[in-house]
Amino acid sequence: MKLEFSDSLKSSWPGVRRLSDRSEILSYLERERSYCAAAIAHLEPDFWRVSKWFVAIHHENFALCLISRSMSPSYILTLGNEATLNCLLDSIPLPGEAFITCQPRHLDAIEKHYELEWRCLMKRMIAVRETFSPMREEAIRLRAAQVKKSNRLCESPSKVFFPRQMGKGVFYGTYRDGRLVAVAGTHLISPTYGIAYLENVLTHPAYRNQGLAAICASAVVADLFDYCTEVVLNVEPQDLPTVKAYAGLGFRDDCLLVEAMGRRQSFVGAIITNLRKQFRWNPTYEERTEPNV
Repeated sequence: MKLEFSDSLKSSWPGVRRLSDRSEILSYLERERSYCAAAIAHLEPDFWRVSKWFVAIHHENFALCLISRSMSPSYILTLGNEATLNCLLDSIPLPGEAFITCQPRHLDAIEKHYELEWRCLMKRMIAVRETFSPMREEAIRLRAAQVKKSNRLCESPSKVFFPRQMGKGVFYGTYRDGRLVAVAGTHLISPTYGIAYLENVLTHPAYRNQGLAAICASAVVADLFDYCTEVVLNVEPQDLPTVKAYAGLGFRDDCLLVEAMGRRQSFVGAIITNLRKQFRWNPTYEERTEPNV
């Protein structure tokens, strides 16, 4: 689908079109490969079926937007020039509610279209196979049957694991006193393009500060390096102990990004957002790799 503009806008607005060629999409994503790791995973068949890609080009500048139903609410990732991105977001159908990954310079454009319920500045770290330094202690590979035990570690009902997510992804855990106390894993993996995004690192409060999360993360990364050359993760920049722990595994700082939860700007949307903030209602996120049918 190619979006058309009126004659009065063609001279000033960038050309916007929907992308359908993986190699063309990848040519944009490779410009900031680490930041775009989750987007690159959406080029794989399961995610491709539930994703839409749009690009705007204006002179030497470009902006790209991924909109995917791989999560509920939808997932959005933006890339490129901020002014061009603003025109792009003006020109494409955006979901009413979305989990958003953007670059810090994109926030002005994002907030013209979404009321943000929350946002968080994150540090993106990256490890490559050659510099990875695994921990000696081993973790146990987790399967879909262990999803209930894993969900007991989730402190918020808004972020939980699902059987198909664990079944298709790479998850490891550690046990202490006969119970699962730490988990790490991911389903955002691109063996085709050699990159994966480590997420979902959780530890039971009673077992924190014992290095158990690092053991799980180390096992996941070691597994991923069987078919990927790079693994990325996010960490809060001010969480220096965690940054240090990942650095010990061979991760290095790469860039800063913003994660946010947004609802489309509207009178009704603003009321709902304010109510959620007032009563601390959290949306429930479901990660999925199959389209709704």
